[in-house]
Amino acid sequence: MNKKIIDISHHQGNIDWEKASKEVSLAIIRTQYGISTIDRKYNQNIKGCQKNNVPFGVYIYVTFQNVTEALVQAEDFYNRASGYSPLFYVVDVEESFGANVQNIVSGTQAFIDYLKNKNVKVGLYTGHHFYKPYKIDTVKGYDFLWIPRYSGTKVPGKKPDYPCDLWQYTDKGNVQGIKGNVDLNLINGSKPLSWFTNTNEREGDLTLSQYNELKQEITALKSLLAEKASVQSNQAVSASHKGAWEWAIREGLIQGNGTSMNPAGVLTREQIATILKRYHNKYIK
Repeated sequence: MNKKIIDISHHQGNIDWEKASKEVSLAIIRTQYGISTIDRKYNQNIKGCQKNNVPFGVYIYVTFQNVTEALVQAEDFYNRASGYSPLFYVVDVEESFGANVQNIVSGTQAFIDYLKNKNVKVGLYTGHHFYKPYKIDTVKGYDFLWIPRYSGTKVPGKKPDYPCDLWQYTDKGNVQGIKGNVDLNLINGSKPLSWFTNTNEREGDLTLSQYNELKQEITALKSLLAEKASVQSNQAVSASHKGAWEWAIREGLIQGNGTSMNPAGVLTREQIATILKRYHNKYIK
């Protein structure tokens, strides 16, 4: 059975997540409609996903009319959801609420910038009819674009006219454990499902959290190793370490002129450089 990507709100009622988990590969959960209407089921749905190992992200249906209101909603959205550690945060922009095009664009951009400054993965959802007329195509900095285009049936019809990463192809889907219709989505770009769920497609790959942890370790090592940069020695770097040693110097991880001691019992800078280079080649390049 091909698993499904769904997006849900309190309109789906009480979901039996034990049953739904058999069909769902990714759930995108609404937390709120602006800041005036908090989704009545978001907490319950998040806990259901967590308990049944369903990967999930969150979204907000925004109602701002200017940048100030956008930032208020962005802060509330992040604070409401961040404690649950969602995989990503989606800004759903599909109505003007009386705002002009300039305010919609600037408000959306401010919203996305606020979330990106939190170092989280950010998606932008917007209507197929809304994307060009309201210049949402000029918004930058998000990590993925999600666009709906329905065929009026339960099966996919014509794809969106615009390149996007997720395609919401129907609002008439069925999932066990969910009463009534539910929105269904398909991967539509180059990003695989594993990119959204932070799962490995190949054994040995790093998850996003592991990758971020590695980058933090490298940053810390830069600072620590720089304190030893003036240490000189009279022993040349061995041939097996030379390439990594030169790379580490170029990257600013260490400084030196190509010589180093190799005392017993501790890791030398050249050995650390070799370790970092191996990680870099395997996980970052």
